[in-house]
Order: sequence, then C-alpha cells, then structure tokens
Amino acid sequence: MSVVVEALDAPTYRQAIDGLAALLVDAVDSGAGVNFMAGVTVDQAREWWTSRIDGVEAGMVVPIVARDGERIVGSTVLLYAWNPNSPHRGEISKVLVHSSARRMGLGRRLMAIAQARARADGRWLLVLDTVTGSDADTFYRSLSWQEVGVIPDFAMQPDGTLTPTTVFFKDVREP
Repeated sequence: MSVVVEALDAPTYRQAIDGLAALLVDAVDSGAGVNFMAGVTVDQAREWWTSRIDGVEAGMVVPIVARDGERIVGSTVLLYAWNPNSPHRGEISKVLVHSSARRMGLGRRLMAIAQARARADGRWLLVLDTVTGSDADTFYRSLSWQEVGVIPDFAMQPDGTLTPTTVFFKDVREP
C-alpha cells in the first residue's frame, strides 16, 4: 500500500467528500464512537462533511486525508478556535482509518502531519476527546497526549450504549 497523506484545500476537499463519507460510514460500521449511530448512511455522512466547507474555505477547518491511489483510507480534521482570545488553539477531530488499512501506521502519520500543520499555522495547543478505554484512547496516550479528565456518560456508542469520554491535550510547539 502506497499511501499519501496531505492537507486539502477547499477545491480538493469538495472532491474528497464522497470518499470521506464512505470512510466515516466504515468507521461507524466498525464500532467507532465518532458522533454517529449505527446505520448512518453515506448521504448523512456526506451532509456532515459538506457542512464544513465554509470552515475549510475560511482556513479554520483543515482536513487531512490519507489516500491509497484515489481511495481515501484515513482522515483527521483540525478545527481552529474562532475566539479572539484563542489564536493558539485547535482541536483534532475525525481521526479515522479505514478498517482495511488499520495497523499500518496511518493513524500515526495522520497525527504527525496534523500536529505539524497546526504548529505551522501557529496553533500549538491542541485538544481532542475519545471513548475512554478504547483503542483510540491507548493510541493517543502512545503519542504523548496528556489526559485532562474523564466525563462519564458523555456520548453514545453506535449501538446506543452510553460511554465515558476522555479529554486530552498536547502542546505541539516542539516537534
């Protein structure tokens, strides 16, 4: 697998929406707790990605994808804080790796590029959240993300089960 990881500008983001929608459906179908419930459709996922276009055009949403040829096999999104007192802050969202491409280091590559891009954009304090005790929780800890705390019953898993969420932060001023 020869995978290219890159940030997308608005025109390439628009072209990638169908692939991102398919990736999101695969993640939910695989049990990932990423804001959607079991049975999410490609149309619903496409609508979610499409609703971010204005943010991408404004430079406040930075989508990053991993492509194997034309197929999107991974993603993450940087969401920059809009508030005047937060020009140094951002959030990591939608770290997804297709079920057929897991355990190949794509998550690490996506996170490394997201962190480097945030740093280059002057956004050095990043936050994220994930399902407590999940593979993602272990993954972020392995990348030196620091736990802030756990919120009980924060969200539902795709099957409707309430689950706690762990909030993390990372200072990315140093590579």
